[in-house]
Amino acid sequence: MLHRALFVLLLLGLSASAELRWEKPWQQFQRAPEDGRIETAFAFENKGATPVTIKSVRSSCGCTTARLEKKVIGPGERGEVKARFMFGDRKGPQRKVLTVATDDGHKQELNLVVVIQQALSISPALALWRVGQPADAKVVRLQATPGTPVRVQRVQSSNREIAARLVTVKAGEQYDLILEPTGTGQKQAAEVTVQTDFPPDAPRAYMVHARIK
Repeated sequence: MLHRALFVLLLLGLSASAELRWEKPWQQFQRAPEDGRIETAFAFENKGATPVTIKSVRSSCGCTTARLEKKVIGPGERGEVKARFMFGDRKGPQRKVLTVATDDGHKQELNLVVVIQQALSISPALALWRVGQPADAKVVRLQATPGTPVRVQRVQSSNREIAARLVTVKAGEQYDLILEPTGTGQKQAAEVTVQTDFPPDAPRAYMVHARIK
């Protein structure tokens, strides 16, 4: 009976100190280094019967900032903590923590995990022909980072005098971009857009340059 009573008291204590219910206190993303930053929001709702005051939101790193539009949250009201993480020269897995303290003494950790890596490597990034050279096709290799499936959805050249064609070597892992000019009699330039499906929440497009000089 004693153990049961202690368990009930523990449950009552938790319910009294946890009026704010967080939808996704742990969020994870994949981004490329050149994205530079990521912005997201941690949504919550006051499920209790009394107002809750957010006293502070502290970040584990100076590279991560938080913004709160409203500090006093009434019963049934919703809100969010907006977070911004600036990459700087950071690469690889990164975990940033925001700690939200409320007037009932409760502290909630909000976790932002970002894997910063180039999901798709392009080699070479520039296809070059000299004026008057044979208009042979050039191959650009598109290689996904191991363990990170990246599917190329489409490719498009900005100049119809330099055609772009995609060959799937292994779906999600390796592709060949075939670039072929109609001729090399004069200078030409094209930007070839490589549209991918990764990351799922913000599909990224890469650029390949083609020049006849």
